[in-house]
Amino acid sequence: MCEFCTKHGEGEKWYFNAKNYAEELLHDPGRKSMIRNFYKEYIGGGNSKITRMERMYRRNPRLLDRIRAPYIAEMKSIHFGQVVPIEEVARILSICNSAVRLPCGCRWAVEKKEQRVCYSISVGQSDWFGDLDMDYFGAPDVARFDHLRREQALDQIRDLDRQGMVHSIWTFRTPFIGAICNCEIKACLAMRSTVGLRMPIMFRAESTAIIGQSECTGCGECMQVCQFGAIEYSDVDNKAVIDHQRCFGCGVCRSFCHVGAIRLVEPDAPPEPFSPR
Repeated sequence: MCEFCTKHGEGEKWYFNAKNYAEELLHDPGRKSMIRNFYKEYIGGGNSKITRMERMYRRNPRLLDRIRAPYIAEMKSIHFGQVVPIEEVARILSICNSAVRLPCGCRWAVEKKEQRVCYSISVGQSDWFGDLDMDYFGAPDVARFDHLRREQALDQIRDLDRQGMVHSIWTFRTPFIGAICNCEIKACLAMRSTVGLRMPIMFRAESTAIIGQSECTGCGECMQVCQFGAIEYSDVDNKAVIDHQRCFGCGVCRSFCHVGAIRLVEPDAPPEPFSPR
């Protein structure tokens, strides 16, 4: 299990611990300030920072070696996430009292397009999203919240799953958990940092994908939708093969397998460290 499970999980996965959604955490003054400025400072500023680091990485990958460890440590204390498959999204929503659909800050930072694929969640009576400074989006029609029943939120996220979106759970000053995000690598700042820069600011899922070789037809569709470059084609067997050092266990490939050859399992041992190309 990931280190957050050990620190904040009380014997199980940390994102199933209701204390990590508690109002007493939400009302911390430092966290309130962080949430209010989240879009401008952590998303808008984060996009600029990651863009600069991507340029550095293209020039010389070693330029980031000195800042990698402190950057990851800082993010773990502030805004860190973990990939979760759709089954665990359903369980997370089952313990929450509210779900509110929000515009994706990453998508706006990268493309200046509104896409409502982020969901604030809460187990208490207070909703953290009410403190967000929505001026970041620069348009009053964007500054609205879609209040949903938990069943509605789950139906929408299931649809995003079928579209190939990766689901993840996020802290706002750890261990407070405030949102489920659904994104793809071309827009997600966390995935760009984790996969492209080898600076992981999100844990892998507690599961990993496996392919049943007897069922696999070698169509290659799963390779096209994998956001982490974890699926390769074997010319020997004419089958798809998963590289478990790169798999994040999101389950997106499973949604696109028309013969049901892919499933998720929870390995007995922790996964190997992520090894991007």
